[in-house]
Amino acid sequence: MRTVLKTLAALGLTATLSNLALLADGACATAAGTCPATAAAKDAACCASKEACTQTAAKAAANTCSATDSKLVKVSYRVSGMTCVGCETKVTGALSKIAGVSEPAACAQSKAVKLAYDPTKVKEDQLLTALNKTGFKVEAETIDLKVDGLKCGACSDKVSKKLASVKGVQEQKVCHEGHKAVVTFDPHKVSRKDIIAAIDTTGFKVVQ
Repeated sequence: MRTVLKTLAALGLTATLSNLALLADGACATAAGTCPATAAAKDAACCASKEACTQTAAKAAANTCSATDSKLVKVSYRVSGMTCVGCETKVTGALSKIAGVSEPAACAQSKAVKLAYDPTKVKEDQLLTALNKTGFKVEAETIDLKVDGLKCGACSDKVSKKLASVKGVQEQKVCHEGHKAVVTFDPHKVSRKDIIAAIDTTGFKVVQ
């Protein structure tokens, strides 16, 4: 009889230990399942945000680069302070109120604001004023200019050196193959007109 009781006790203890082990495994499985799911959710949210921003930037590029009206001037700004969709809407809303501005777009992630405008209806300072009134900071402006007369590397170097000497110019790239100059500058220190005037003094002509 004592032998039977000992056997049953041993079996009961074994079952209990087995149940505890199963419960522990289940808890581990649950924990293991929770963490990846949370991480995945975070990644998905992050990717969705990045994708939306990329689409906004792509839409902006499409809106400006595909403009068929030769009178339109394409321009982009680097604007700091934007953190969400609401910020983007605030910026595009302010620019949309200006007659002559074509479908502006903004992306908080890349800090880019792009648009096209009719220079016969819109002045440069109007754009800058509108952006400043939104409460965000305009750090730089980038323009893409077509330059007539560029034939070789020496021509590009001449224009490039002239642009580099202009106060307020942050970056510049001149390409004689493409007959153009891409200039990034601080619009608070120098204007688009000043950039064009500087290029014209080199003997080459900006086609507007």
